[in-house]
Amino acid sequence: MFEFHSSLDLRANGGLRGKTVNPASARSHLLNRERIRVVRIAHASLTPALRGRERALARCFPQIDLEVITPPRWRETDVDVETVPDDLFPVKTARTFFSKHIQLFAYDPFPIIEAFRRHDPHIIDMDHEPYSIQAAEIITLRNWFAPKSRIVMQTAQNILKKYPLPFSLLEQRAYKQVSAAYMCSETVREVLQTKGFSKPMQIAPFGVDLEAFRPYERPAGKTFTVGYVGRLMPAKGLLVLVEALAKIKNENWRLLIVGDGPEKSEMKNRLAAYDLLNRCEFAGAVPYDQTPEYFQKLDVLVVPTRTTKKIREQFGRVIIEAMACQVAVIGSTCGAIPEVISDAGLVFPEGDSTILAEQLRRLMLDENLRRGLARAGRERVEKHYTWERVAEKIFAAYTNVLEKERRP
Repeated sequence: MFEFHSSLDLRANGGLRGKTVNPASARSHLLNRERIRVVRIAHASLTPALRGRERALARCFPQIDLEVITPPRWRETDVDVETVPDDLFPVKTARTFFSKHIQLFAYDPFPIIEAFRRHDPHIIDMDHEPYSIQAAEIITLRNWFAPKSRIVMQTAQNILKKYPLPFSLLEQRAYKQVSAAYMCSETVREVLQTKGFSKPMQIAPFGVDLEAFRPYERPAGKTFTVGYVGRLMPAKGLLVLVEALAKIKNENWRLLIVGDGPEKSEMKNRLAAYDLLNRCEFAGAVPYDQTPEYFQKLDVLVVPTRTTKKIREQFGRVIIEAMACQVAVIGSTCGAIPEVISDAGLVFPEGDSTILAEQLRRLMLDENLRRGLARAGRERVEKHYTWERVAEKIFAAYTNVLEKERRP
């Protein structure tokens, strides 16, 4: 079916910005000039700003013939987002039915069937968890209408759970029928391995657009600004952040909260009880493409997530976005947070407001430490978390599947 070459240089015509792709990441090329046809189905690939991985794949690997299927609209980070076209590949929409829960809705099958028949994909890239209704639907439609296609699954579940029927059966069915998986962190891979998934796995984290998320020199004399960006939910550890700030109330700081959710009122009540509410700004939920301007207002981002039965930080995309903006980061020990921060930020035991307060005070009083961590964060993102780097890893997952298929 395919002929492959192991030393492809993609510097020209949309390659990796003047760099030769690592042969281990891009060792496969179609010498017969047949392009690798990919249909990606993802619920949040709604706008160019939210299609970082898809756009990087299209730019960096012009031999991929990509088509994206996504809902006509979706509520992303508490903001209703309408799907818009893309200049790099076709984007088709499929309505959603039955539920607004991220794992329980179903797609209108007809746009997916049409894409399978028209595009005849080599790879179906499925951004849905193996136990979800959508995964079951996509696998069934593949079996009926594109049986030669191979499914590569993007997954982010990093909590070891035993699901009730029928979801446990759907999960095991997916494990048998997908050809490979890629995931955002080691914590996700650990869960897959524990559950017995034995197909090829590739760490392909979230990425960040370095043009949109870039350093910004804050004017001298501005009040030290502590930030949180994300949903306001109990498991996000927001009250731990409030307790920490109360312990350093005599220092000169302000708090900027970007996001919305059910914990907002309790957080405001707790801040008011400590007579701190007048030092806080609640910006509400904002569209994704507007978040860089809020990161650029911060001196430090805090990600204080706490582990619960339902929450364990899968990655923490805001961490790399803040790092890209050269903002220092403090994160808890929850889930993948320490993996993402590594030595380019500070980490505190989840739930420990005393240590968090100490770390905040250190960054307020030690400008050299804060600036050093900010620079280290930007360097870490440039090395590991650009969308181009992520695209290399996803391309490796695709070509591994196709190479395996052609082996005798």
